[in-house]
Amino acid sequence: MKLEFDNPKHEILINNYDALFKKFRKKGEQIADDLLAVIEVLRAADCLFDVPKSYRPHPLKAEYKGYFAVDVDDKNRIIFRPNHNSDPNFRIDNYKTITSIKIIEIFKDYH
Repeated sequence: MKLEFDNPKHEILINNYDALFKKFRKKGEQIADDLLAVIEVLRAADCLFDVPKSYRPHPLKAEYKGYFAVDVDDKNRIIFRPNHNSDPNFRIDNYKTITSIKIIEIFKDYH
């Protein structure tokens, strides 16, 4: 999938392991590795349908209606929205049409 970031600071963190590790060092080294693994899975997938079910891609509700999330760990998620402004084939209810996303949060517990 094509990935963009809503927040430039998130993109900088994802592209700089040392900065990502430093940001999440209190939570442990595993967080940086887990975040990067999930980002790579999203990049490698042709569409949201191709993201393995173990990452639990799912639509969100309430304040995040129209957004989706995938698991990073038991509590935290990467939150994103489809990025298909002018694509006539895009349908939010069809994971096979979601081929471009804009990442809103890289490590969020929204529960």
